Amino acid sequence: MFYKGQFIARIPNDKDAQVKIEQYKNIHGQLRLCGRHKDRKGAMQAVGLTLNNHGDLPYRLGTEIVIYRNENGMTYRQFKSLEVGDMVETVKGRKFGEKIKLGIVSEKRGKNKIKIVIEGNAYWTTRQHLTLYEYDKK
Repeated sequence: MFYKGQFIARIPNDKDAQVKIEQYKNIHGQLRLCGRHKDRKGAMQAVGLTLNNHGDLPYRLGTEIVIYRNENGMTYRQFKSLEVGDMVETVKGRKFGEKIKLGIVSEKRGKNKIKIVIEGNAYWTTRQHLTLYEYDKK
């Protein structure tokens, strides 16, 4: 699972770019798209815009698009499709080499709250601290 700000891919900005972006969006949820161009200033001036202090370029104007993950935990779409009995794993507080803590969803409340059961204890938490448990179906 990719976490917030993690690099996903670098793709050329051509006619197939939007299809690839949609594929990545279905896999990873919310994305942050950044444009890359060897002449950023010239590309912005050609359409009548000016660069901001960071030199950011809209992804539609770049020759390449860099794709990053945009949200911690699960996305709103994943949370919306979540049902009682689904398995989730914790995101925060996990150290390298430590076992994954799996939990089972026992209740949902509102747009963000979820009650999970881990090792016999029930906790209320938010979707930003959890990811869906995905396993290989081989």
